[in-house]
Parts: sequence; C-alpha cells; structure tokens
Amino acid sequence: MRPDLRRVLGRVLGALMVLSLVWSGWSMWQFSRSGAGGWLVERSTEQMQAAYDRALAHSATPERLGALIGERLAESPRNWVALGGLMDLALEQGVPLPENVQTAYALAHAQDFGAYARAQSCLACAYDLRACGMGAELGCGIGVNLTVLGDLISLGRESGAWARGQEVDQLDVTFSFIGVGATGLVLVSGGSSLSVKAGAGMMKVAHRMGRLTPGVRRLYQRAFREGVDWARVPAIRNADDLASVARMDALNPAIEMTGHLGALQARLGTQGALHMVGSVENVTDARRVLRASDALGPRSVGALEVLGKSRFLRVGLRLADTLREALAGLMAAFVAACALIWNRLLRRLRKRVKAAA
Repeated sequence: MRPDLRRVLGRVLGALMVLSLVWSGWSMWQFSRSGAGGWLVERSTEQMQAAYDRALAHSATPERLGALIGERLAESPRNWVALGGLMDLALEQGVPLPENVQTAYALAHAQDFGAYARAQSCLACAYDLRACGMGAELGCGIGVNLTVLGDLISLGRESGAWARGQEVDQLDVTFSFIGVGATGLVLVSGGSSLSVKAGAGMMKVAHRMGRLTPGVRRLYQRAFREGVDWARVPAIRNADDLASVARMDALNPAIEMTGHLGALQARLGTQGALHMVGSVENVTDARRVLRASDALGPRSVGALEVLGKSRFLRVGLRLADTLREALAGLMAAFVAACALIWNRLLRRLRKRVKAAA
C-alpha cells in the first residue's frame, strides 16, 4: 500500500473511532435522561411470543419435561397444577413424552383423584384453606372461600379484634378491605374493579394456603399499617364508604398488585394464578407475569416450570434502544481502534524490514 494511502486510511480509522465514541457518549447521555427505568425494557406482545417460542423450543425437550414431571410426581403432596401445566406444555409444543413418564402420571392421577381420596381432602380444604394443597381438593376450597360474604365477615371480625386490642390477621383483613371496597377504591386509583375484586379473593386464598412470597407479604403489611384509617372503619355504612378511610398513597401499590393478579386469574384460572403467585415478589413481577401470560396463554404454568422464574421473567425483556445504540457505538469504536493499531503496527514492521534490508 502506498504511504499516502496508508496515512489516509489511518486518518479515516481515527475519525471513525472518535465519531463512534461521540455517538456512544451521546446515546448514554440520552439513556441517562430518558427515565426509562433501567437497562432492560419490556418487549411488545409479538416480540414476547417469538422470544418465548425460541426459549421453549430450546428448553422444552422430552428429556427436560420428563425429568420435571418425574420430580413433581415424587413430591408429597403432589402439585397437580404444576403437573397439569407441564403436560399442557408438552401437548402445545408437540413434545412426545417418554412412555414410562406417561404411565407414572396416569397412575398417580388415578390415585389422587379417586373418589374416596378426593372426597376426604375436599372436605378438609373447604373447611380450612390451610389444609389445601395444589391438588384435587383445591377446587373445593376455592369454591367455598371466594365469596363477598367471606370478605365482610373477615373485615368485621378483624376490625372488632383491632378495636379490642387483640391480634389481627393483617393480610386477611387488607385483602377483605380491598375486595369489598374495590369499586370505590378503583374510582380513586384508576383500574378495573372486577380485576381488583377477583385478585383480592384469590390473594386471600393464597395467604391462607401459605403461598405468598416475603415481598408480597411486606407490600400488603405496609398497606395495612399505612393505607387505612382503621379507627374509622367501624363507623362506615356501606362498601363505597371504604374509600373515604383509605390513604391512597400507601394503598395504591397493593391495589395495583391486586389488579394485576386478578387479571392473571382471569387468564389462567384461579388454580393457575395461585401457582404463579409463588413467583411474584413485587408489583413489577406481577405485571411481567401478567404480560407473559398474555403471550403464552395455556403454556404459562408449564413455561414457568421449564424456564424457572428468573429466565421466565427475563425472556420478556430486551435492552433499551438507547443502550443498544451506545453499545453499538462502543463496539464500532473498539473495531476502529483495533484496525488503527494494526495499521500502525504494519507500518512500523515495514519500516524495520526496509531498514534491515
């Protein structure tokens, strides 16, 4: 290469490196001012569907599904919501399960869903949700306990206990307060009263079954302590009056969480939603699980089992556009710098060869 051309190439590479660094710096500055909330942003529904399809095509193999089903069958009591989700996923993905896994599943199902075993566990679950597992009996407990009457009884009982200075089940009464007052509270906070009502009932069931994560428990405990003027609750005359004793700044996160999980219940059914609640730690998790269920539909429970919570939530995210631009600029600057260094090394090497000759 002629010396003048090498000098031109060196200048071009140097200019490219500077421009790439400027572009990267500009993108990072824009990213810092965008208020986007982080390096990762949520994909669109279409992007999520494609991303989950790719992840499940790679992970939902016959071996993987067979191993997970075998592990769930070995549990006592068995989680039939998770087992059903895995079987549904295999069907939706067209994954053939090993013959021994199908046989073991059928035998276990016949054992747990037999008339005598189901009647015995059903009565215990209907009487006390703490006796419920994620098995055949779960429908009985849900059917008896998801009622407005139950909310009113809980609210009255726990408010009276508070007035007498007795111990109060803070979460139970908070779910009852949100469920009974959903219409008035939603008018203040925005959202769907139907989702909030459904979510409050479902969360009460999850609480009594011990399926709430520590993060969810903390959120509703804060709502109990700071979100309601309990001293005024005994004086209210109807459900709409509940909004007048609410402190919405403290109560809004709990209402938002309840609405997301109520919408999740509408998509997956109460049993599916109860299973998914075990992977929710905060409002952001609840929103992401809900969006994932929009993309996955009946595959949601099985996908959570196969991918695990961390990957299940991460699939729905992508790098923010400004951050991607900044990384692309840094990569371009790195490539230009490497080419520039290589060009200079070649020039020095040629000079030494010529000097030696």
